[in-house]
Amino acid sequence: MNRRDLVLDAMLELMKEKSNMSVSNIAKRAGIAKGGIYYYFSSKEEILSALIDRSYDLIIENCKMTLKQSEEDALTKFRLLYTSFFCQQVNSEIDSYLHLPQNAGLHKKALSKILTDISPVLAEILKARVDERCFDCEFPEEYAEIILSVFTFLLDPGIFNWSLEKISKKIKVLAGLLERGLIIPPGSMSFLYELNVTCSDSMLIIP
Repeated sequence: MNRRDLVLDAMLELMKEKSNMSVSNIAKRAGIAKGGIYYYFSSKEEILSALIDRSYDLIIENCKMTLKQSEEDALTKFRLLYTSFFCQQVNSEIDSYLHLPQNAGLHKKALSKILTDISPVLAEILKARVDERCFDCEFPEEYAEIILSVFTFLLDPGIFNWSLEKISKKIKVLAGLLERGLIIPPGSMSFLYELNVTCSDSMLIIP
């Protein structure tokens, strides 16, 4: 393991223990000199940002691998993306830390990362369906961004405190809009709200 990852692991351990996450304590836990940390990171905030990036990168790469290995049709891949990403649980300590009021900047960065990194993956699925002449999607990139904006903004518990009933209704509306907008049979997107029930305790964005 390289030193950069040692530093990130040390930060995560201190976060789990709710210990003081000073640069000195991080260095001590990582077993390296304090000055050595500054070779990789300029501040504690930069270490936190890198830890968040690493956590989401792992989930995103797992999603891409799952889709790459799948030979299913694109609608099934849409479902796979939804389950493999939104039903994966980011580290609970990181998630809780992001939702603290003083960490609004880091929270915004995490949401932006989800939107920018997952949108192209979803857009490729929508494009594939166009080739199969099952979706009528003239603007797959924009559709992908709008879909993910619902999950990264409208349904984020750190921004809005919706009840589970209201969340379910909003996802059902989204599913209906997609079915009509993409010209697919009613019920094709029902997995969006059906899986929300089973994943509600561990979803990345939805509480």
